Amino acid sequence: MSHHEISCGLEYITTPNLQECLSEALQSSYAFIVMPIVHPRFRRSHQSSVGTVGGFSRSDMLLASQDWNSRIVGKLSHYLDLDSESPIIRQRHEDCLNEELTYSRGLGLPAVMLSLHSTNVSNLARNVLSYLDTSHHPTLIWSYVPMFCQRTLRDQESEENENIEVWDEPWRWWSTFHERINWDKRVGVVVEIPANLPPQEILKRWLGEPIKAIVVPTSLFHNNKKGYPVLSRAHQQLVVEMIEHEAQVIVSGARRSNIEYYLQYLYRLWKKRPYIADDPMLSYAKGWEDYLQIPLQPLADNLDTHTYNVFEKDPIKYDQYQKAIAQALTDIQKKRKGESINNESLSASTDIINSDTKESGQGDNALKEIDKAITVMVLGAGRGPLVRATLNAADITQSKVKVVAVEKNPCAVVVLTALAKEVWHNRDVTVIPGDMRQINLSPKADIIVSELLGSWGDNELSPECLDGAAGLLKSAGISIPREYSSYVAPISSARLWAAAKVANVTSCQMEKNLETLWVVYMQNKHDIGEIKPVFTFEHPAKGVKDHKGKEVLDYRGLPVTDNRRSTVLSWEVKQDNVMHGFGGYFDCLLYGKEMISIVPSTHSPGMISWFPVFIPIKTPLRVKKGETIKATFWRCRNPRKVWYEWIVEVGIRATPMHNNNGRSSEMLL
Repeated sequence: MSHHEISCGLEYITTPNLQECLSEALQSSYAFIVMPIVHPRFRRSHQSSVGTVGGFSRSDMLLASQDWNSRIVGKLSHYLDLDSESPIIRQRHEDCLNEELTYSRGLGLPAVMLSLHSTNVSNLARNVLSYLDTSHHPTLIWSYVPMFCQRTLRDQESEENENIEVWDEPWRWWSTFHERINWDKRVGVVVEIPANLPPQEILKRWLGEPIKAIVVPTSLFHNNKKGYPVLSRAHQQLVVEMIEHEAQVIVSGARRSNIEYYLQYLYRLWKKRPYIADDPMLSYAKGWEDYLQIPLQPLADNLDTHTYNVFEKDPIKYDQYQKAIAQALTDIQKKRKGESINNESLSASTDIINSDTKESGQGDNALKEIDKAITVMVLGAGRGPLVRATLNAADITQSKVKVVAVEKNPCAVVVLTALAKEVWHNRDVTVIPGDMRQINLSPKADIIVSELLGSWGDNELSPECLDGAAGLLKSAGISIPREYSSYVAPISSARLWAAAKVANVTSCQMEKNLETLWVVYMQNKHDIGEIKPVFTFEHPAKGVKDHKGKEVLDYRGLPVTDNRRSTVLSWEVKQDNVMHGFGGYFDCLLYGKEMISIVPSTHSPGMISWFPVFIPIKTPLRVKKGETIKATFWRCRNPRKVWYEWIVEVGIRATPMHNNNGRSSEMLL
């Protein structure tokens, strides 16, 4: 559903005249109606349909086929209990369900709504799965639940806002049913909004579920001074949040006002929300919500023009880089000036004691150091945005710079060369084609600048690239970025998990899909725990030490680094939930105080270059309040590739080891 649209339906408890009901709704601008599949005037036989004559509902000839296919949501009989303790009732209701589902399939309904009443849903789930597997028509199943359980409220004789159990129970009905059908993406939930809203953590948990629609009873509306129906502020906020998560709205209940007024009010409410263009990230991510993408591998693959275009549209990232480079240039100038003053003082003292011209000449050479150009190497220069940022920073700080742009992508080298000749011809810019890990340049750089970070920080091999290029930097040189960390939080998102599972349809690939990191703008998810750091890398990196405590050097005389990592994280579960994986983020200290971040609490405002990552687990884990989630992550490598492995433990339960030896996803060196 587009961010500029809202889809509203009207529920009819009974439809004495189906054509009139549909016409009434359409004339009032409702998109669809919800109606019972079975007409109450038709008597149903509880015997097998074999040998019987007659129908149990209306003829499909009452409406045109396009109306059935797009404007009718069928509601299954609410009393059906396929998991009754009575075998007779269980079998009768199973026959009735299959009869109604078969008729719905014949009508070609876009969605069918069923009601959940308890966590005892195994037989219901079995029949629904059978229907989905054998249906040639893409009918969706909408599972209706109230937001709180009246039965639990009566049994415990407690106010609903004081007893969390009345809010937890309906969620358990739905999550148990969803689990029984293996989180099938064709099945969603419809939630009825109550008059008294639950605590905020309950609402956030529902926002992590695949909500297809919300039922807004007319009893929630009250008339304003002009006599028009309106909602309370709390209900307004909830309705807008649900619609932003692609939920449709179903108006239900007694006609307390003209039915057009309810729809007009909902349209106004939707248009009054904060304008999307005010947030560059929301505007950029429009249409990409919950859409999974494989992370880039710029080291193994050359990026295309379209990808460069997307990255270069981010003004915030390059503005931060420019500030960091300007700060680095200023610090180098200050350092050189300080060294120059010290050398001048030393030279003057030496002249008094010894008038040797050679000594005096050494002081003069030291004084000239401050006038030398500062060498800035841009590693992985792409089509030049960091070169522009460096030149701008030099102008701002009035620094003399020599820029060396290193790039391995032949297409990008063509662009850089043209820019150096046509745009930067009056600046000291040199283009060097080649892999930063394999070239040797002189003089060495005072500053190296790179943008090699992925959505999870190091997942595009920034550590390996910068460690391989360490020989290009002076011993006291500056690396931008200076430090970056990856983060994770356990999340509940059946939609993302189901999308990852079926991203590729072969059974072999399904297994691999759940061992792969996915780049995605996560909307339909709920955080089960707080965000915690995983791996941290610093540049220039410190080398490993031998048993004597001495730094180990390679054949080039550079420190030998070890970018393997492992970490163990734990979270205490605050409320019952189902864990489907992790949300992954990163932040980065460029230089000084300049940072870029996609961690939600510190997200760089307006920065659009990176979406987070979704790290799935093979089997979703049901977690209960008070339990501890323990997750272990490894960053592994061999001479050919780098990969991640992970495992999750909750009490005595544990997932399988994910991505062992990089069998499903890897980053090629």
